[in-house]
Amino acid sequence: MFNRRMSTRHLSVHNYLSLVIGIWCCSVFPTHSMAQGAENPTPAEKAKKARLAIEEILIKGTYTTRSMNGATGLDMSLRETPQTVTIVTTQMIEDKGLVDMEQVLDHVPGVSKSGDASEYSLMYVRGFQLDTGVQVDGMITTPANSTYSGDTSQSIDPILAERIEILKGAAGILGGQGEPSATVNMIRKRPTADFQASLMASSGSWDTYRTEGDVSGSLNESGSVRGRFIGSYMDGDSYIDRYSRDKSVLYGIVETDITESTLVSVAIDKTSVNSRGVYNWSSNPAFYTDGTLIDHDVSFSTGQPWAHRFIEQWSIAPYVQHEFDSGWTVKAMYRFAKATQDVSNASFGAYVDKATGNLVDAWSTPYSLFSGRKSDTESFNIVTNGHFGLLGRDHEVVLGYSYSSNDFDLRFDYADMPVYNLASPHAPAPDYSGPSSPYDAAHSLEVGEQSGTYGTVRFNLADSLKFMLGGRISDWSYDNTDLLNQTQVSTSENNVVIPYTGLVYDVNSFLSLYTSYTGIFLPSQYYGADGNVLEPTEGTNAEAGIKMAFFDNELNISAALYRANKDKVAEWANQGKLPNGNWIYKSIDGVKTDGYEVEISGALTERWNISGGYTDNKAEDEEGNPRQTYLPTKQFKITNSYSLANGLTVGASARWQNYSYGDATIPAQISTTGTALSVRQEQPSYWLVDVMARYEITDALSVSLNIDNLFDETYNRSMWGYSDFGDTRNATATLRYKF
Repeated sequence: MFNRRMSTRHLSVHNYLSLVIGIWCCSVFPTHSMAQGAENPTPAEKAKKARLAIEEILIKGTYTTRSMNGATGLDMSLRETPQTVTIVTTQMIEDKGLVDMEQVLDHVPGVSKSGDASEYSLMYVRGFQLDTGVQVDGMITTPANSTYSGDTSQSIDPILAERIEILKGAAGILGGQGEPSATVNMIRKRPTADFQASLMASSGSWDTYRTEGDVSGSLNESGSVRGRFIGSYMDGDSYIDRYSRDKSVLYGIVETDITESTLVSVAIDKTSVNSRGVYNWSSNPAFYTDGTLIDHDVSFSTGQPWAHRFIEQWSIAPYVQHEFDSGWTVKAMYRFAKATQDVSNASFGAYVDKATGNLVDAWSTPYSLFSGRKSDTESFNIVTNGHFGLLGRDHEVVLGYSYSSNDFDLRFDYADMPVYNLASPHAPAPDYSGPSSPYDAAHSLEVGEQSGTYGTVRFNLADSLKFMLGGRISDWSYDNTDLLNQTQVSTSENNVVIPYTGLVYDVNSFLSLYTSYTGIFLPSQYYGADGNVLEPTEGTNAEAGIKMAFFDNELNISAALYRANKDKVAEWANQGKLPNGNWIYKSIDGVKTDGYEVEISGALTERWNISGGYTDNKAEDEEGNPRQTYLPTKQFKITNSYSLANGLTVGASARWQNYSYGDATIPAQISTTGTALSVRQEQPSYWLVDVMARYEITDALSVSLNIDNLFDETYNRSMWGYSDFGDTRNATATLRYKF
């Protein structure tokens, strides 16, 4: 069952056959006979009309969408999808002034985060880490080393998003491996046939400035060739001592109608993020060595002016789509992405000696880490979907094949640092050419691959009853080569079957009941005490609920119950590190998560947009003990905007989470008692309130003001024994002109 081999890029026989069969089905499967004409359009005309309707509602500026396909590959409305779906639209992104993916996810019900450093928090959905990061147009962006996945995927700017789809629970059919958390898919903006353009400039707290430009339209007289170009630049300081950040984004896409049925496009994007004054994990200690809590200022940071994280990433993505007269469609997309990261920061210690004010640590002496990271990611997906007739009814099917690979090259070096004292917040820049740790000039290469054939059939059992049956057969491999010590660890899994079933019953024209079931498969990249990679996590995810859609699907309401069961879950073993520097983990069985959630999104009236929900989530181990107590178990999030008749739009959002805590142990080596000391870090429940006002000076020109954390609530993002406070009250004024 647990095979080990070197990675390979060759397609397996069953993948190749499935690909051929899928393309063959596209051309030969007919639908049942339908008359041509305006009253009885062909399936192709129906598909094109539906696509135009989807684009139309996105242009109208609501907080929802009529269709998505992130669960099974089939285009379905939110009410037809047998899983919870949250949509974040361009309108909501503009209303809230959201400028990175972490901010977007902060406003999604059921999403929580835990600070791991000065930026790129670890994101969790339904209590599970969002390990696969953020997809772009359905294509995987995550590096082979998931530890660093957030660095690149969360750098993706929401200015590129037409909408962001968050599919809750497991999505093994399309994504393959992953936690039963969520799949976050950013659908990027496409060219428009009519000319449109906009300019934006904003100024905010901490000397933060941002500019944006977006121009789109036809590139020839007939409109068969269209293009869009988007750019933005942002620069600013922070409430965090010595921290600053600048970010630039460029995006271009050209698409052309080769024929009335064939569309071809290519998109290119480039993002640069330069952060200075960053702090590393375990560098902002919350406890003294006697177990008492340190009363830090919210701005406290051990980050230094020389500490930095520089990220450069670019990608190119060609795409082709063909619609057959039979109503079948074939889509193929390839994406190549390259990212580099240059990181230098320090770990001074996890605790503070109260008598001296020095930072101390049981695992290591103060050190600075330099790392150069290179990540090459390839993704390919081809899918065909359409209708077929059976027993007098029309049914839908999707068949596809996907492949992704990532080469992750990591070079790093350590430098010894002097002891850090709270009374002296400045530390000298490290000398990486001087004395350092035993891992001097370490170098590793990680290669991760996965491929799979997938399919789903949506049986139309009755006018009101739809049954979905599908699954995925996946191959996965992972190789980690320590080029310094000339050692290699390889692991793979072949022919992994991930099943999927879903049932949707329409009670009436606006109410549906649903249930779904899918498997969980998550390869591990953590090491056991024997130095080998732990076996993959396996399990199941089940969900049941109700969905309501009103006003032609412009308002969606849902309620769901869910359960996830997992075995072979990697957990930190508290046994230190292996000789190669990797932390030691252990594998546990019987992890169970139960929860429920209620969501609403869309337009309550022509003037009132709303998005939000309530989530209750409980995770336990095999013995019933709570897990991940550092995450809230209950959350409420709501965002509103209301347009008045005089050109004024006002809005407000509120986010609440309940009490959370983290238990830790101060090792005996540094404890003032001479024995291990148990401590608990607590975060009481809290509210965050944001407000917004926008005034349309003319039809083209508008000015807006956003105030976040209106009541200046103080809260800690990390219950891991660190001081990692969230944003203080801040304001941003924005001027936007649309041509």
